[in-house]
Amino acid sequence: MTRTMLERCEIQISSEEKTLLQLAASMAGLSLSVFIRKAAISEAKDSINKNNHHILSGQEAGELFSVIEKGFVPNERLKEAMKHAEKIENNGASHVF
Repeated sequence: MTRTMLERCEIQISSEEKTLLQLAASMAGLSLSVFIRKAAISEAKDSINKNNHHILSGQEAGELFSVIEKGFVPNERLKEAMKHAEKIENNGASHVF
């Protein structure tokens, strides 16, 4: 069985906040540490999902739309790789090499 190294993360909270968290943890049947960790990880995942996007600059958007409009044209190395992949797919890997 693999053991995971745990790291400590310290936070400062008021006594009112701690009492509130302890009550909620107790009601959930969890230790305070587990309750806080689960809540923090859940919130972190939500935050990442909400902000996991990239806004293109005007130039980047122009380049993207240009490729979409013109279509993708593979270079010679990619064409060779595609031919090789097709041979593998049609004949099996042992017949290509």
